[in-house]
Amino acid sequence: MSSKVIALDVERRSAGMPAAEIALRAALSGAPSPIALLDLDLRPLLFSQGWRDQTVTLRISPSQEARPLALSADFTAAARRCLETGAVETCRVEIPVADGEPERWFSFELSPWPRNGAAYGRLVVVGRDVTEAVLAARETDAARQRLAEQNARFDAALSNMPHGLCMFDAEKRLILCNTAYRRLYDLPDRLSVPGTPLDDILDHRRSIGKGPRSFAAFYAATVEAALKGAAATRDVELDDGRTIRITHNPIADGGYVATHEDVTESIRSAAQIEFLAFRDPLTGLPNRAAFQRAYDDAVAAAEQGEMFGLIMLDVDHFKAINDTLGHDAGDALLKALSGQLKRAFRRSDTVARLGGDEFAIVLRDLKCETDMTRPIEVLQDLLRTPIEHAGQSFTICASIGAAVHGDPEADPTHLLKNADVALYQAKYDGRNRSVVFRPEMRTQVEQRIELLREVRLAISQGEFDLFYQPVVDLAANSVAGFEALMRWNHPEQGVLPPAAFMAAFEDNDLSLQLGEVAFERALGQMRAWLDQGVEFGRVAINISSAQFRTGRLAAEITAKLARWNVPADRLTVEVTENVYMGWGAEVVSDTVRQLHDAGVLIALDDFGTGYASLANLRQFPVDRLKIDKSFVQNSQDEAIVRAVINLGSSMGMKVVAEGVERPEQLATLTQYGCDQVQGYHFARPMPATEVAGFIDAFSRRG
Repeated sequence: MSSKVIALDVERRSAGMPAAEIALRAALSGAPSPIALLDLDLRPLLFSQGWRDQTVTLRISPSQEARPLALSADFTAAARRCLETGAVETCRVEIPVADGEPERWFSFELSPWPRNGAAYGRLVVVGRDVTEAVLAARETDAARQRLAEQNARFDAALSNMPHGLCMFDAEKRLILCNTAYRRLYDLPDRLSVPGTPLDDILDHRRSIGKGPRSFAAFYAATVEAALKGAAATRDVELDDGRTIRITHNPIADGGYVATHEDVTESIRSAAQIEFLAFRDPLTGLPNRAAFQRAYDDAVAAAEQGEMFGLIMLDVDHFKAINDTLGHDAGDALLKALSGQLKRAFRRSDTVARLGGDEFAIVLRDLKCETDMTRPIEVLQDLLRTPIEHAGQSFTICASIGAAVHGDPEADPTHLLKNADVALYQAKYDGRNRSVVFRPEMRTQVEQRIELLREVRLAISQGEFDLFYQPVVDLAANSVAGFEALMRWNHPEQGVLPPAAFMAAFEDNDLSLQLGEVAFERALGQMRAWLDQGVEFGRVAINISSAQFRTGRLAAEITAKLARWNVPADRLTVEVTENVYMGWGAEVVSDTVRQLHDAGVLIALDDFGTGYASLANLRQFPVDRLKIDKSFVQNSQDEAIVRAVINLGSSMGMKVVAEGVERPEQLATLTQYGCDQVQGYHFARPMPATEVAGFIDAFSRRG
């Protein structure tokens, strides 16, 4: 609308109005700002040009100009207050907009008119578009809210962190710390406020025993480094036994932020895992994996010129200990042996349990072979001390094989095999001894291993049989019985005596298998002779220590006698002195006593070559003493032979002399009163098929 038209409209509407109002209207109608003149009922009397320009935004159409102006409830309330009090009122109104249009806000200032003390007749409303300001304020509030929420989340995260966190400025004054940090070091509130010097916190930790064991070394290496821009992480042991992992990271202003994590349990768990992975749970010694690691390290050092030694140790007859005395006794033995091993060797030596009764020791940085053999001697002295368990006393017997690597030109990885060869030699030589590897042993051991392989095959193919050597009763001048002797019907070498496969009797498993063959063949043959009416007397079978160590020998022999239907008084079992007096003497004693009570004759074989005493002879049920052929065939030992015969006679035992080959030997034994004899003078061991004929021929000769 042009200014001329507005002027005419004002003039037309001003007819009859006071001059002041006419002037007011004239001033307002052309104003560029949104201004409205309202009557006391809030009906529009005039809109300025600025208001009319905002008609679309302010939603004022010509049809609304005759009704009260009601932009919002706040606007109406502000207008009423203004007219009631005469004070200027302001309000902000959100103007509804059409879909898709940006929202708008106006701020209105409402003033009563006139303001000269006269009664109000009009209300002047001045509007201002504050959309940008409102939007800016909203964005500011939203940003402030987001910051507050972020700070709240940060505070929550900080307070609920499982690890302690602290931040210090370049002057080592506390900026902040979380709950975990305060709890970790029992910090009071006064030491948790920003600005607290680091030294005050450390002094407090010292005073309550929660400080690093070496403050100076730790903080010189980490805090000072962090202040200079270098990150650092270290595990710190506290006075109270905990381990704290502290990580320092520099921050831009020259200070640092640090995390404090209590890793005590994780370190203990790692140590436990390490223990389980590399320690034997029964003895606490390093296990096979730890041994292999130590051995590999020693081999690597040997390649640089270091001398090292390796010892392999097996407990003799350990399986028999478990079988006869129980696994508790076996465990007690292994624990005792572990303690003796640790006492005998240096702390720097790796003493490991490989499994079962197998142990190994790696000795590093040796100067000579004596450095290895000396602790072996100490160990052997320690092993002589009896072990007490559950009211029983027993000693540990062990076979020890040792090897040393001192030749820089030799391959150190062969040491493991060399020590095994030496251990095998110790067992072959009779056990309960130590052997240091020598190169010539390898061939001997390989030959024995091949022999054992052939014996196993021969047993499976039934190549072992029994030959029988007669035992002659001198008083009756008759065949009193036979001793069953093992023979190997070798497919290439013919019939071989026990001396050709003696190594098999030293092997525990093969000894048991050969013993089984001997009993089955002997009892089967005895049954056949009984059925044929052959008067063979008694048959003697030699019992090995391995058979006794099973703890089942008496029951097994009794069962076999019953199965073959052979009377017990037809059987003699021969036991050597070494078996009687060796390991498990109580087991041997119980076994022979049960057999003796069942009617089986008990003979003590090779008497005089071992270390049986008169007390032992009274303790064990012995029916026969067998004089070893070495005494019978040596004329200088006649006094010994006579003494044994007199001893047997005085104790109610019959005496059998072995190895009688010449008439003068027979005459001497007869003169001394020997009861029975056997040897080549009467017959060599013969196949079972020749026994009946021999008995008949001997009877006919008288």
